[in-house]
Amino acid sequence: MLFAWPDPISLVADIVTIIGIPVLAVTTGKLYQEYSKSREIKNVSQDCLEFNEKGTGINLVPLERVAAFPRPGDIVFLPGETHEGKNYGGGEYEVERVAFTFNEAPEIDQPCPAVPSKVVASVRKR
Repeated sequence: MLFAWPDPISLVADIVTIIGIPVLAVTTGKLYQEYSKSREIKNVSQDCLEFNEKGTGINLVPLERVAAFPRPGDIVFLPGETHEGKNYGGGEYEVERVAFTFNEAPEIDQPCPAVPSKVVASVRKR
């Protein structure tokens, strides 16, 4: 009976296969999740503070730039939109009510995590 030394190339290939296949599967799963999340349809006002007057949008402010949310009764000055030298919708408004929308945040390690996705402030002209 002859003793045969194990083939070093096949030993290395076996080790790479045993470690590599699970790593490849996990990485592919994470990439698929990121791809799916990037393909979700977002509306224009998602992740924004939206000011509405009678259902008509006046102004959008990205949530990451908001220092404080308005409360009912607050007076806000909104710039509105400027087209051909005219300002449409700008002026002083009184906040009537504020509605918050939250989305699930699985990346936060807490029970029932949520992050704000949209804030709508209903206003009326002063």
